[in-house]
Amino acid sequence: MGARGGGHRGSTAASEAPAYAATGTLSLAAWLVLALIVERPSHGYEIYQRYERRFAGFLPKSRSSIYEVLPRLKAEGMIESIVIEPDCPAGRQHESRNSYRATRMGAQAFRGWVAEWMRDDPQRLQLRARVASVCFLGVDAVLGVIDRYESDCMLEMKALPASDPDDEHRGVAELVESLVVDQRRREVRARIDWATRARRILQDQAARLTAEPGGEP
Repeated sequence: MGARGGGHRGSTAASEAPAYAATGTLSLAAWLVLALIVERPSHGYEIYQRYERRFAGFLPKSRSSIYEVLPRLKAEGMIESIVIEPDCPAGRQHESRNSYRATRMGAQAFRGWVAEWMRDDPQRLQLRARVASVCFLGVDAVLGVIDRYESDCMLEMKALPASDPDDEHRGVAELVESLVVDQRRREVRARIDWATRARRILQDQAARLTAEPGGEP
């Protein structure tokens, strides 16, 4: 990936190592910052501004948090420092130590992450683990887990920003952001529907057991 919007000079890609070398513990915010740098080389403050516009609606981060991600990505070989020549003298406050571009390894790692990230939802895994861990305590204990899960889903739904993917008067970036929020809303609504169904099934089962001779009270 080369810099756009001005000339640059800097080292070549830092490494030809496998794309996932030492990247297993990168946070979601780190991957999103890497995405921005893969899209376009930028200085630190511009990266923060672009993060705010695109991702703050569902994963807000402070400016200092975004800046802290950059040395980690550089240490992992995902990005490298460059000089981006400013278009005007006012831009000269952004020196090479604050400007970054993705390495080949970083671009490959990002593409791999995008391809695999939907393999499983950690929240589904956590729910399965919690239900399995309390099932021996009886129906009431499982219902308690489901009630808490539904409550968390309701809070998540309320926190989602308004979006209208059918609005024709918007650019591509705004449309994609709206579609992402819409996908999240549909996903959370499906979780709430599942909780309602699971509660009904468990309550029906508990009622049958109570009605049977020698059944559980």
